[in-house]
Amino acid sequence: MILKKHHEMPERERERENGKGTVSEGVRVDYRIDRTDTVHLPRTDTLTPAARSERMSRIHGKDTRPEMTVRRLVHGLGYRYRLHRGDLPGKPDLVFFRRRKVIFVHGCFWHRHSDPNCKLARLPKSRLDFWRAKLERNRLRDIENHKKLTEDGWQVLILWECELRDVARLAEKIRSFLEDEQSQGH
Repeated sequence: MILKKHHEMPERERERENGKGTVSEGVRVDYRIDRTDTVHLPRTDTLTPAARSERMSRIHGKDTRPEMTVRRLVHGLGYRYRLHRGDLPGKPDLVFFRRRKVIFVHGCFWHRHSDPNCKLARLPKSRLDFWRAKLERNRLRDIENHKKLTEDGWQVLILWECELRDVARLAEKIRSFLEDEQSQGH
């Protein structure tokens, strides 16, 4: 093996020497230890940190696909509502002010859907300590917001992302919640 001074090496070779992996379409392929051996190290995350960051940046709290599905359905049923009232705890997704009712559309992953049949609420495989703490804080905040709303006389319906597949059942659940004057929420 011929040793070259670091500044004489081509850039790609310097990156390999420094331990940077080769990247193809945001997926880390391998790590180069030296110029003769390629070692495949196990990684739990299949994306590079930059690709993971880009993907996570696309996640938003408003106007999500599940929320838009519910909004279109509720509007199609003839109900009118306000969105994300900042003066209410938790900024409910849909607010029916005159009825004193609110609907939250929760993503099963982010809000820890407790249904054992829900496959969307699984935990990530990497950084479990971080994710458990973060998702538990989300769950506890949801419980606190629900409590505050009910104490203020609001009725709350929580719709889970996995429930949106059966549109007829979802429509009946929403209609029942909004029309039942004695309903205490779900």
